[in-house]
Amino acid sequence: MLPVFRPLKDRAVATVWSGLAASTIGEDLFRVAVIWLAVDIAGNLAGLLTAAQYATMLVVGLASGAVADRWRPERTMVVVNILAAFVVLLPVAIAYGPGVSLASLVLAAVGVSGLRTFFAPALQSTVPNLIRDRALLQSANGLFDATWRLARLTGPAIAAVLVQIIPVIHFLSVTALGFLASAVAIHRVESRLAGEPRRGEAARGGWYGAIAGLTAGYHLLRRNRVMTTLILSNAAVNGPWMVSLMLGVALLVKTYQPTLFGIRDLAAYGLVMGAYGLGDLSANLVVGSVLMRRPLSTMYLGYVAMGGGFMLIALAVWVLPADWLLPAMMLAAVIAGTGGPLFFIPLITRTQTVFEGPDIARVWRLRLAIMAGSQLLASLIGTWLFELLGPALTVLGCGLFILLAGIVGHVSFRRLEDRTPTPSIMPSSAAAD
Repeated sequence: MLPVFRPLKDRAVATVWSGLAASTIGEDLFRVAVIWLAVDIAGNLAGLLTAAQYATMLVVGLASGAVADRWRPERTMVVVNILAAFVVLLPVAIAYGPGVSLASLVLAAVGVSGLRTFFAPALQSTVPNLIRDRALLQSANGLFDATWRLARLTGPAIAAVLVQIIPVIHFLSVTALGFLASAVAIHRVESRLAGEPRRGEAARGGWYGAIAGLTAGYHLLRRNRVMTTLILSNAAVNGPWMVSLMLGVALLVKTYQPTLFGIRDLAAYGLVMGAYGLGDLSANLVVGSVLMRRPLSTMYLGYVAMGGGFMLIALAVWVLPADWLLPAMMLAAVIAGTGGPLFFIPLITRTQTVFEGPDIARVWRLRLAIMAGSQLLASLIGTWLFELLGPALTVLGCGLFILLAGIVGHVSFRRLEDRTPTPSIMPSSAAAD
């Protein structure tokens, strides 16, 4: 058995994982449906939808610490999933009245993004409680991260099938069921996720407590230069990544109409996104199972693969005949997909070994806020670039930015590791900073 699957022997871990898989696959269906409907309604202006999402994540990520620290993380995850199920059903209800509009899609996307900003930090802070054997921490992180990678693989494939059976708007109904399944799964193991009673200073009330909640993540990161560099570079890359994958691919499919055996439009888009998910999941299984001798510099090779893959997707639409275009885009998407886990899984594990308990959530909330700011800026710039340069040249430029970020990060940390050998980030008692 691959090490990444070993945590599933624990029934509580398997329960949480199954719930997360249901909600993330549903959320990927939601993303595919919302982007496709938005592009169909508003064309290049669909970038405004993602801009609204990331503006929400930025505001909520910065402000939520003032209240989230007062809530138990395991209960927060249950409530967030239930609320998300109702939010994604709003456009479905509107579809049976005045009809789906860009505003209703923005409303749903903003709601899910805001709630996700509460969910993700709570999850990261409870994983060390759930995993009793610290030696399995990186494998568990790989396993939970695999739910997102699995969703990117199966979500578009399911979308390609469901579009033949139900209207695209009812992808959101399936998403709601996934959120409810996740709420039930987490509720079943709440006591395990809670762990031992938390020790330390209780969250303060009033203005002082609110300000402390806003700035806690900043103060924690300021004391760790390596973590600051990793989180800032991750945020910088997430902007062009989002523009390329979430909008660029959809616009490329709309513009160049790649086909294969009669597959086209949304089904073709689903195949490219599914190919990205295949690379994503395959790399996840490897990274969650191996020991990295030079973890910091190796992480940045993921961005080299990601940026190179996006560049190949863009180049394909210029140099290949129509019959070869869709297979070539899928192959390039597989290459791009391998990059994410190589950086992200070690980042999660390092966060959970450098920080403890509520501090993990505080740092992760700040990371989400910084990432959202980057993606907000990128979505606004991307909307303008798509109009000015077209989708192919925009995706090519984004891929080049990611590729260069990977090269610079790899070279810089390789020099650092040559001077000061860094312990493996496969978790053990010696792995913490």
